[in-house]
Amino acid sequence: MKTMKIDSIKSHLRPYSITNKRKTTINHAFASAIAPNDSYDINKLKEAVRLLGQNEDDLHCVYCGKPAETWDHLVGLVKNSEYSGYGHVIGNLVPCCKDCNSKKGNKNWRDFLKDKDEGDKKENIIKEYIKKYYPKKVSREEIEKACSEEMYALDSLKENIIKLFKQADEIAESIRLKIKDMNKSI
Repeated sequence: MKTMKIDSIKSHLRPYSITNKRKTTINHAFASAIAPNDSYDINKLKEAVRLLGQNEDDLHCVYCGKPAETWDHLVGLVKNSEYSGYGHVIGNLVPCCKDCNSKKGNKNWRDFLKDKDEGDKKENIIKEYIKKYYPKKVSREEIEKACSEEMYALDSLKENIIKLFKQADEIAESIRLKIKDMNKSI
């Protein structure tokens, strides 16, 4: 286990930027909002986890085999700050431990499996799962064609939120400078 070094405090000593820290969160929220989702169908779900070689009452991480704690999107919802084309659907969700979910992040699931024990075997299992359940990709361009007004309105709202964050950062900087001046006079 690594020990903490004194220079690790650097990130805590710099000004916090709402825009820099939350822009990704906003992009993800807007992508999630338009992402398609499957209905909860217990029979389809049982069949799907069996195809992954799993027991529905004792799910394990498809990447490492540890007990599952969450669901991982095989293809992340966001790519280049926009909706990726896949959603919250059975064919894009697999049981996962929190550690693997965090480490995988937005990486390609095949690349992530390369470093895992029995990666080839696990890849083949996921490929079979994908063959049966993987959703058709619906690109942003296709969505814009079908819903041009709605997408324009949604994009405008997202841009406005990010602009408000930038304004808030400017105001926060002004406040920090005044607090610094107050501390000098004490």
